[in-house]
Amino acid sequence: MKLAFISLVGLLLSGQSFGAPNKCVSPQPPVTHKKPNFVVILTDDQDQLMNSLDYQPYVKRHFIDEGTSFTKYYTTSAMCCPSRVSLWLGQFAHNHNVTDESRPHGSYYKFQAGHLDDSWLPVWLQEEGYSNHYIGKFINGVNKDNTVAPKGWDHFEPLVSPGIYNFTNPIFSLNGGPLEAFPGVYQTDLILNKSLARIDALVEKKKEGDNPFLLVISPTAPHDEIQEDGTFTPPVPADRHKHLFPDAKVPRTPNFNPAVQDKVGWIGDLPLLSPLQVEEIDHHYRQRLRSLQATDELVDSVVKKLAANDLLDNTYLVYTTDNGYHLGQHRLFAGKQTPIENDINIPFIIRGPGIAKKQIKTNPATHSHFPATVLDLAGIKRPTNLDATSLFDPEHTESFNVEFWSNQFTEGGSKLKNKKNSYKALRLISQKHDLYYSVWCTHEHEFYDMKVDPYQLTNKYPAADHKLLDRLDALVAVLHDCKGEVCKFPWRTIHKDGQVHSLDDALDAKHDAFYSALPKFRFKSCKVYYDADNEGTQ
Repeated sequence: MKLAFISLVGLLLSGQSFGAPNKCVSPQPPVTHKKPNFVVILTDDQDQLMNSLDYQPYVKRHFIDEGTSFTKYYTTSAMCCPSRVSLWLGQFAHNHNVTDESRPHGSYYKFQAGHLDDSWLPVWLQEEGYSNHYIGKFINGVNKDNTVAPKGWDHFEPLVSPGIYNFTNPIFSLNGGPLEAFPGVYQTDLILNKSLARIDALVEKKKEGDNPFLLVISPTAPHDEIQEDGTFTPPVPADRHKHLFPDAKVPRTPNFNPAVQDKVGWIGDLPLLSPLQVEEIDHHYRQRLRSLQATDELVDSVVKKLAANDLLDNTYLVYTTDNGYHLGQHRLFAGKQTPIENDINIPFIIRGPGIAKKQIKTNPATHSHFPATVLDLAGIKRPTNLDATSLFDPEHTESFNVEFWSNQFTEGGSKLKNKKNSYKALRLISQKHDLYYSVWCTHEHEFYDMKVDPYQLTNKYPAADHKLLDRLDALVAVLHDCKGEVCKFPWRTIHKDGQVHSLDDALDAKHDAFYSALPKFRFKSCKVYYDADNEGTQ
C-alpha cells in the first residue's frame, strides 16, 4: 500500500497563540565596549565520552579551568560535512541538505551547489566589520580542482585533498591559489605556525583601528589517516609523542563489547569483538590520544600568543569538534555516524569576557546553537532562519532531533557493508528527564531513559509506557522537517494554545487522547539521502 505522508506541523499549526518556552538558568552575554574577537579551535572526530580531554593538560588549563563546559552539547549529524555545515549555518541537516561526505549528497561541491555561503556566520560577521580567517580542515571535497574560497573569509587557507588526512604530508591552498605541499612536516605543527603568523598579522591590522576578527584553527587530529587506496588507519602522532601512554586503553564502560547486545538494526547483529580486535581498538585509542598532544600544545601556544598581544581579555575562545567517535562500544569497531551517545555527545568549552570559570552547564545544545551564540556575544542581530537559540538564551527547547541518511560505514577493522543506517533520534534533556527515542528506516524503534541507563544497554521501547512514547513520537514528527521557530520551540507547534511548555506539561492525562490520535512518524523506505517525501507522518 502506498503511504501518503503529511506534515504534523501542517496539522497542528492552525493558530498563533504561543506561550512561554521552557526556561533554564544560563550565563548571560556580557556587555563590552568594543566588538570581541573569536578564536575557534575545531578538532576532528574528538570524543567526549572516552576521556580524551583528560589527556590534554593545556585544554584543561586554558579552557576547562578558565571557562564553561557544556557537557550536554551535541552534533545532530555524526559526520564531518553535515556537522560542520550546521556549525556555521545554524541549521539542521534537513534544512541545508549537506548530508554526506562525498557527492552527490555531500562534500564541498554540494555546499557550493546550494550557495550556502550566501548567508552564513562568516558573511554575517563580515557585514558588521569582522575579518575572518580559516586555517586547517574545512570539509571534504576541497581538492586540487576545487580550492575556491567560500564567501565571508578574508583569509581562507584550507587543507587540500589528498593532504587533508595525511599527518606528515599536508597540502594547503591560500584563498584559492596554487597548492603548497609540505612533505615530511607534521600537519598540526604547521597549522600552529600558520596560526601564530596570522595572529601577528591581525595584531598589525589592529593598529589601524578596532578590526575585530574570527580565527578558526582546525587540525585534523584525532581523525584517522586515509591512505591512497581509501583505507582508514589510526592517526599518526608527532614523533615526540609516539611513545606516550603505552598502557592506555579504551575505558571499559558497561557498553564496551557487551556480552548481551540489545540494539536494533545492523548494530544489533554485530558479533562480539575478538581479543585481536580489542587489541587493535586499544592501539587505535592510544594513537588518537597521542595525535591530540600536538593539538594540546597548539592550544597553549595560541593562548600565550593572544595574551602576549593583549588580545585575551576581549576574545572568546571555543574548543570543540565536529562529531564524536566510538571504539568498541556496543561491539562497534571504529567510526561514527550512529545515534549512540559516543558519536553525538561532543566537547564544547567556551571562555572569554563574562564567561564563568570552572563551570559545567548541562542545558542541551547543538552545533546549530553556535551562530546565534557568536552573534549575541558580538552584539549583532540574529537572522530569522536560524534553527536554534544562543547557548546563553534563557529561553530554549529541551529537545532536538539527531538525523542521518546513509548506509553504515566502519573505519577499518570490519568487513560490514551497505547496512541500512538512516534514522531520526530524539534527545530530550531537562532537569527531570534525559531521554532518547529513535525511529529507524527499518521501522524499528529504540527508547532509553538515560538517567537509568546512561550506556544505552537495554532497549525499553517494547515495554515503555505508550503514553510517553506518543509524546516523544510527536516531537520527532514536528522536528523532522522543522525550520526556525518550530525547531526552537516545538511544544508551541503541538499545543497552539500555549499551555504546554515541556514534556512534564504534555504528560498531563488530559492530553492522552490528543496524543494517541496523532499520526506516527515513519520512513517509507531506507534511502541514503534526505528525501522529504520519504519520511513523515502517515
